[in-house]
Amino acid sequence: MRKGLIEVIIFVFGLLGYIATSMAQVNHVSINSRQFELNNLPQLKINIVAQNDDASRLGFYIRQLDDSLDGRNVLQQKLTVQGINRFLLQLSGTDIINDSNAQLIITENTATGAVTLAVIALFDAPYSVNSATLTSNVGNPRVSPVANITSARVSKSRQDDSRLAPASSVPERQPAPSPIETSQQARCLIERDNSDTLWRIANRYKDQWHTSVYGAMLAIFEANLLAFSKQRIHLLLKDVALNCPSTAILTEYNNKAVDKKVFEAVEAKHAVK
Repeated sequence: MRKGLIEVIIFVFGLLGYIATSMAQVNHVSINSRQFELNNLPQLKINIVAQNDDASRLGFYIRQLDDSLDGRNVLQQKLTVQGINRFLLQLSGTDIINDSNAQLIITENTATGAVTLAVIALFDAPYSVNSATLTSNVGNPRVSPVANITSARVSKSRQDDSRLAPASSVPERQPAPSPIETSQQARCLIERDNSDTLWRIANRYKDQWHTSVYGAMLAIFEANLLAFSKQRIHLLLKDVALNCPSTAILTEYNNKAVDKKVFEAVEAKHAVK
């Protein structure tokens, strides 16, 4: 009897550990930007750092209220997903969004069913006139792995102090490409020496690349995975040439607050491996 009880206890704890592991898939998720306004088809970018490189267990939905004659109906559509780079996904839908209080719902399929990871106010996210650029990156372009985490740590949508630009507004003129960007096709290499840290390199190039130091570090990491021991962002190898990030990569790192959260999530994940 005692042996049977011990076996039951071991089984229960093993099951709980499996469930906890299956629910610990996402370290950070937030809306990077919207590429649509009210009464249009949904197009948006998502920042995500996940435990493994397979995002198929995650589901993305938009939920809105429909003011019909027979009452207020809840409508929900599933969004299609495409990878932009290691930390960004492009989401799109086929049904027009006409509810200003619409929400983005992010779920994860687990052994016990779908679990809601985050509910984010869709129109609190900043509007962007720049559409996402789907790229084929070095290494695996899917979601990168992270460490143990609970859904309580899932980040809410970033807030933008500036007012949202109306859909009819004229896009702001983008800064002219720097010499680093325009020389990308000619085997652009980052200048460095063995005493340089990733932070120091990124801080030196951030202004030329029109990004923050966090965005520059993520861009360097994404463009030079093999220059990092075990592909960990804090283990930059010495005596290894670093390629300049492409313009397509750099344009995805354009918000310091979000880039900082993503960098810290990746750094924390790599530190505990």
